[in-house]
Amino acid sequence: MTLGDFVHGGGPILVIIIILGLVGLFFFFERLFVLLRERNEMMATIIKVRNSIAQKNITAAKQHCRSSSTLFSAVMLRAFEYYDQQKIDLFDSGIRDVVEEESLRLERNYRYINIVAALAPLLGFLGTVVGMMQIFGKIGPTVSAQNIQSYASIFSSGISLALYTTVGGLAVAIPLLILMAILRELEDRILELTTEEVRSIVVKLKSLPLEEVQ
Repeated sequence: MTLGDFVHGGGPILVIIIILGLVGLFFFFERLFVLLRERNEMMATIIKVRNSIAQKNITAAKQHCRSSSTLFSAVMLRAFEYYDQQKIDLFDSGIRDVVEEESLRLERNYRYINIVAALAPLLGFLGTVVGMMQIFGKIGPTVSAQNIQSYASIFSSGISLALYTTVGGLAVAIPLLILMAILRELEDRILELTTEEVRSIVVKLKSLPLEEVQ
């Protein structure tokens, strides 16, 4: 069986499922690119900020954060605001909350992947129902030697629609769920790294009196 035969057997519903699967894949790769870029840029910014603080140059550290659009930079800028107001102890106790608040942008478009993963098997089930209706709607009250060939054709097309759409829906939903788990794992690592690095830098900031920094 070729791919064309499979799509033909599933009919319009299977075509819709395939299109939804492609949409889900598009948003997965878009988010994957964003998260990988976030991680790489964040690592570079962490090194710059650490070096600046080691030199007691808070101004340079702030500039590095302003020139970066990462989660780490956003959280650190808020930490510097607390530091300038001599309230860094208050920020230290709520770092995780700030990280989670600032991390919402990383989850943008997740909902589209989840929608496709949930909708695909439902469309597959719809194809199953339509296939069964197609079978029972066309068969007559009796089966005879004269119409047995016709019934065989009806059963074949109906079962094809029922099974192909079910397989198509599951074939789209299962990989998308796995891909979403990959995105979540990557995001969690970014959040954990951000939290650990910010907490470590905040500890260093506490030991730097305002009069000694640049």
